[in-house]
Amino acid sequence: MDDAVLGYLTDEDLLNLGIKRIGDRRRLLAAFAQVGKDQGLALASAMPKASMATPHVNSVGLSFLPIPRFKTLVCGYPVRVQDYRLYCIEKGLPFPDQKNPTDSTHPVVNVSWHEGIDYCLWLTAKEREMDRMGNDQFYRFLTDLEWSSAVGLPNESEETPAERSKQKPGYPWGPGYPPRKGFGNYHQSLKVDDFEFTSPVDAFPPNEHGFYDLSGNVWEWTMDNYNTSRAYHTLRGGAWDFYGSGLMSSARNANDPNGRGTSIGFRIAFAAQDTLNQTKK
Repeated sequence: MDDAVLGYLTDEDLLNLGIKRIGDRRRLLAAFAQVGKDQGLALASAMPKASMATPHVNSVGLSFLPIPRFKTLVCGYPVRVQDYRLYCIEKGLPFPDQKNPTDSTHPVVNVSWHEGIDYCLWLTAKEREMDRMGNDQFYRFLTDLEWSSAVGLPNESEETPAERSKQKPGYPWGPGYPPRKGFGNYHQSLKVDDFEFTSPVDAFPPNEHGFYDLSGNVWEWTMDNYNTSRAYHTLRGGAWDFYGSGLMSSARNANDPNGRGTSIGFRIAFAAQDTLNQTKK
């Protein structure tokens, strides 16, 4: 696992995890490995049992499902307004302006990559305190390849998300364009849904693996840098204001990790140290 997948955490983020000797502070893998050493971790913690029929439900009510080819468990929907509001209340943070009409079960938007990672760190600490998560386990965004697995793509051999973008043909709804009516929340010009802006995360049917909103509604941050410049992070999935080839299952978008937007949200994964190593091709 290299830095392109691990992304960036601030020094304060890592220090909040109790890491005393950090080394290269950009390496999430090294950071969590150090946490395990500092806390005397001997054996890998068992991942929670989960299936489409019986997902793993965590302490704040988020549901997690397995994905093909990986041990990681992935949340069945993007983080919602109600989920992020709880975090803001507990941390004493202002809730981000959603700009457009929304509701508690809509995906939260206007959250940067760094702010989403802070949410993951808060939830990790909360679950460890409750003994619902091992010291070698944590919440994070999906990696780019994990996201591809969840949406139903086969293995992708290219090195970076930029190189993988739009290489595999097809869309989440099938081989052709445009999407069929009632499949997801897309640009209003397509006239396939009744939502002007975001929609409830379960407004449309889940995919074959049980995941909602992997197509449309909001772009989702991932762990990966977009390309070797490391200036941008990768987003997946399209959004309520998008149409065209950007809705392909293999399409990637990119944004500054400090960037926000009314069509940018995030989805999280329940992961462990050994699942990070799995994200190598």
